[in-house]
Amino acid sequence: MVRRRATADYAFTTLWQIPAPVAPIWTAITEVERWPQWWRGVEAVVPLRAGDAHGVGAVYRYTWKSRLPYRLIFEMETTRVEPLRRIEGRAHGELEGTGCWIFDEVEGITTVRYD
Repeated sequence: MVRRRATADYAFTTLWQIPAPVAPIWTAITEVERWPQWWRGVEAVVPLRAGDAHGVGAVYRYTWKSRLPYRLIFEMETTRVEPLRRIEGRAHGELEGTGCWIFDEVEGITTVRYD
């Protein structure tokens, strides 16, 4: 008998509005190895492969812990970068799928959306 792990489809959207210019927000998001220092829930970020000058091709292993009593470990490969505007990636592991960060600044307020 072969057992298969149960799977489920989810779609997450996170929206942040930060009273700051886009450049320092971009830096905070692209410096993924520092996330555990300021992002509650991110336990570890381990670099596995460097990307090009913009980060395309980079692979990191993430360990997240939620309020629920379990951890989620997955690897994310950066597939597209438009500096100060957009980052896209593909996840493999305990989380499978694609993600996209979009950055927009209007009158000193930066909106960051993650899908």
